Amino acid sequence: MQTLKDLFGNRFRDNQLERLLYSHDVGVLPAAVKKTFNSMPSAVVQPENKQELIDLMKWANETRTPLIPRGAATSGFGGAIPTKGGVVVDLIRMKNIIAFDPEQQTVTVEPGIVWEELDSFLASRGYTLRLYPSSYPGSTVGGWTAQGGTGLGSYRYGSFKDNLVEVKAILGDGTERTFSLQDLDLIYGLEGITGIIYEITLKVMKQKNDFPLAAVFSNLLPLPELVKELENHNLPVWNITVLTPEFIALHQSATREKVLPEDKYLVNIVLSSPDEKQVDIAQTLIARAGGQLLSSEAAHHEWNNRFYTMRLKRLGPSLIASEVIVPLAKAAEFIGEVEHKFKGEFAFEGTFVGQDAITFLGLMPADERKLNFPLLYANSLIINDIATKLGGKIFALGMYFTDYAEQLLGSNLLKQLVKFKQETDPQGILNPGKILPPGLDKNSPLKVLNTAMKGATMGKSLLGGLTSLLGGNSAKDHIEEKAKGPFSGAVLAESYICAQCGFCRTNCTVFMPDPWESNSPRGKWYILNEYAKGNIDLDETAVTALFNCTTCKKCDLVCQTLLPNAHRWLEMRPAVNQAGFINTGLELVKDNVVNSGNFWGVPAETKSWITPEIKYEEEGEIAYWPGCWASIIMKNMPQNIARIMNKAGVPFVYLGADEGCCGLYHALGGYMEEFGAKVKANYENLKKRGVKKLLLSCPGCFATFTENYPEMAHHLGIDWDIETEHVTVFLNRLLQEGKLRFTKPINAKVTYHDSCHCGRWFNIYEEPRAILKAIPGIELIEMEHNREKGLCCGLVASFQSIPTVGYSGQKRINEATATGAEYIVTNCAGCGSQMNFTSNMLNANVKQKDITDLVAEAMGIEEIYDPTAAIASYMEAAIKLLTPACIMLKQKYHK
Repeated sequence: MQTLKDLFGNRFRDNQLERLLYSHDVGVLPAAVKKTFNSMPSAVVQPENKQELIDLMKWANETRTPLIPRGAATSGFGGAIPTKGGVVVDLIRMKNIIAFDPEQQTVTVEPGIVWEELDSFLASRGYTLRLYPSSYPGSTVGGWTAQGGTGLGSYRYGSFKDNLVEVKAILGDGTERTFSLQDLDLIYGLEGITGIIYEITLKVMKQKNDFPLAAVFSNLLPLPELVKELENHNLPVWNITVLTPEFIALHQSATREKVLPEDKYLVNIVLSSPDEKQVDIAQTLIARAGGQLLSSEAAHHEWNNRFYTMRLKRLGPSLIASEVIVPLAKAAEFIGEVEHKFKGEFAFEGTFVGQDAITFLGLMPADERKLNFPLLYANSLIINDIATKLGGKIFALGMYFTDYAEQLLGSNLLKQLVKFKQETDPQGILNPGKILPPGLDKNSPLKVLNTAMKGATMGKSLLGGLTSLLGGNSAKDHIEEKAKGPFSGAVLAESYICAQCGFCRTNCTVFMPDPWESNSPRGKWYILNEYAKGNIDLDETAVTALFNCTTCKKCDLVCQTLLPNAHRWLEMRPAVNQAGFINTGLELVKDNVVNSGNFWGVPAETKSWITPEIKYEEEGEIAYWPGCWASIIMKNMPQNIARIMNKAGVPFVYLGADEGCCGLYHALGGYMEEFGAKVKANYENLKKRGVKKLLLSCPGCFATFTENYPEMAHHLGIDWDIETEHVTVFLNRLLQEGKLRFTKPINAKVTYHDSCHCGRWFNIYEEPRAILKAIPGIELIEMEHNREKGLCCGLVASFQSIPTVGYSGQKRINEATATGAEYIVTNCAGCGSQMNFTSNMLNANVKQKDITDLVAEAMGIEEIYDPTAAIASYMEAAIKLLTPACIMLKQKYHK
């Protein structure tokens, strides 16, 4: 492996935890099934270019090591899972957009780009995708090319293959080849067994407006005639989706929403930029076919949730899945036979493929912890057989359905494929065990599995077949979780619910700069799940992965199964400490707070920001809490706020020497004893001053006082009765009441950065924007990512990875620069310090301003403090302090 280490550097990993995280996809396999092959890779590499793939292929041939190409592993067909060890080739870093041709309406990309990212690029140029998979927020272009199949938009544009222009790949012998036209059959849908894809050119189209129409039907029998009528009237139908009553009921139970009737079939027809007449015609045809039209709100609700099929996994917490393509004329018969066989246990979502077929994804809630899970797992094979009997076919081959290869590919193509594989990959390096049945692949590592699957399709138990083949009782592998350790039962239970869909990955602040699975939210859940099963122990590598989070909450917004990710990561930290681990960076801050009363560990007098003209009260109902960062570094924030309140005639209490730290970093580090002491002391200080309402300018302090204090206070037996409000909300209220009078225009273009704790944690989006828009002369321009999709500044990552902090800051400043704004406006001392420091380091045109700077200036307040020098000094000191601490991250703690 030394050659690979030299070739890939920090893009090579062979530690046990990372290898484990690359040994699976979204599918949940019975333990007995996994025992039939070796899914554990010996290493994982992340190439960045074609030449590295060529070098890797040369090494693999010399060492006879299997290579397993991997996109985002969002499929459940096993294509990205090793079958006899080898090296997983994670293509996540090859995600460039190489060329866009608006005249030919094509785009050329590397394989690792996620569909949502590509669509965002196209949208900025007035174009969009012709079709995309339902895993659009997480899957990659290369992954769908290797998997093959259909998706949303396939009604109008067919399979993904029909939309490919050419595919470039490195073959098993290390040579390059471009596949196009009929040659695409030798690379498309083959899971990389004939080549590792490095470039794809696909067709796109001009941007359109999706117009969904939703209707419910008593059965599916009217669909063929309805489709025929829609086509006869030349309506711009782009997509048609069908949901069975079972699917609707389960999905709504999982989401606790009831928008659709649960005793009928839903048909969602999406028109592309229709005019009013076309909409009227479509509605008339639907009604004529016996459909009951639902409201526009219901139609849009369903369409907006099109990517969240697996939300019903919350009810499992596991799913048995089956995906088949059925002739439209047989759709009603197929569903009827399945419902008769399984008594409504399978729920189906169907997506039209052209005008004569439907891809049905069937999901059966199950529980992998129960002894009957392997028995239920075999039911997916019965679905395949029902579809085949009615003239349908399976969706893809992957590793489990290789015996269907001739049926899906045709005998001529299968023979051609075997010959091509033997000529270009004579040693069988590329993704062994996939696509080709063992009868055509003498070295297949899946012979035991294949034999068991054959038995299951003939009505035998998959579990029984594997038990006899493996020799022993596989039931012992299916029990309740074996290890609870320091974690709560809720956390371990939710580790089974995670769908492993990967939607969280490209939204994760710590994943994108260093895109290893251990840095992703889904990686954390998989680690917890393996720990719950007793398959791994807690060690420094696992704890590091569990701790590595900025709590930005971006993963919560896209989670398939609605898991409270950020809260769970925080909840685990006290447990991790109790298990004997620490975060050395947060340990330093804890000591600073305990010894000096502030984040930075500086003497109390350093926090002095009060100037002679500022007036405040010793006692009163409203108090202002500036926070450590603002008091020490960004003194302009508390000074501005105090002067604004003075000018607006709002008296406030300042605690002075009694103001300590809110304890946020105690909570982040899991130091509950120290945090409890902070809550008690701060509560007593506030109450003795008569405070009933606390104004906070630091979003971290605001979140801590608002969410963590009541919970800890309850634990301590304290009746927490102090209201909290962030300064931006308070200032907007003063604005609405006419107490903020802007007398000085500020002629500037600005863009606004939503801090995570104000935004995603507490939905404070519009108040600060209302303030900015009210200032004469200000022009507000939004960045590409704003409001709930706003990027995290990354500063909290300093306790795990200083490079992540730099990456996040640069990405945000680059977005702000792209708007042409003069200022990036912040509401947080931490975000403000990061944006100020980074913009100056990059010598960017855009500069940082706190929102209170602009409010104060517009109110005629002069001599506003410039924190730039202080920010530079403290940020540089923090980097020097925390860089070695990050190296020692989560050392074992010996009391």
